[in-house]
Amino acid sequence: MNVTAYQPYFGVTPKNLNDSDFNRLTTYFELLDAVQKPVVSLVIPIYRAKETLVAHMMSLANLKTIIPYEVIFVENNADDESLSILNELGARVTSQPLQGITYARQKGLEEAKGQIVCTMDPDSIYDPYYIDKMALPFFVDKELVLCYSVSKSYEEDFRLSSKMRFRNTLKTVYFRWKLSQNFTTKIKHIRAVCMAIRRETLLPIGYDVDLRAVSGCDDGMLAIHLYNLGKFKYIPVDVYTALPPKREPGKPFPFCNERFLPAQKTLEETYRKLELVKPLR
Repeated sequence: MNVTAYQPYFGVTPKNLNDSDFNRLTTYFELLDAVQKPVVSLVIPIYRAKETLVAHMMSLANLKTIIPYEVIFVENNADDESLSILNELGARVTSQPLQGITYARQKGLEEAKGQIVCTMDPDSIYDPYYIDKMALPFFVDKELVLCYSVSKSYEEDFRLSSKMRFRNTLKTVYFRWKLSQNFTTKIKHIRAVCMAIRRETLLPIGYDVDLRAVSGCDDGMLAIHLYNLGKFKYIPVDVYTALPPKREPGKPFPFCNERFLPAQKTLEETYRKLELVKPLR
């Protein structure tokens, strides 16, 4: 898969697309609406995704499979630009006003009709055969509850410099080694950007929605719950995603940090009033 082929779609809106690409995407979502009994559900939370969303959609439209599937975008207080892209292209959108990635994924799980739920991200580009590679193993092994893979990274506008290609090679080797280790090590390195889960196993568990406890680590927390319920399987498949945002050690990710938690206004005002004013010299 050539992720750099998606460079023309970085930062674009439906108005910037040529007629061929626009018609392709709108037709794609129209055809998805006609699917009555999806076997696979692709769930994509949307928060701030305007720069990569169209490219992500193009990668979905390039999926090659005979398996009936649905695509559910869960807007989680998304920005106006991202919402406009979804609406203009006719994508299926459901809303979750409770802020946080785990709330969004839980909403998608509840809406999903497929036997297999794939958790995906809107800043990622997926292998054309992603659905087949991630979903078909579940029908071979009835004890399988989770398929997972390792994503690679791209630079800002889907560029891949020599340095990034080398980094991706090291990352793949490193993560595959970590994923072959014991329970504690493996769980820490499973990522929601490329997970496929048996829905009947996942539904009774659901996602942990206390963001103060999980700090955005919905993937690892979910894997912990699934671990004793069946088998895990690593799948070698191409997925390219954006580099993770910088964050302070021990702090939640930006999409679920403390600015979204209930503010203790009275206490904050008291602290300000108690502050000592330094005398002028």
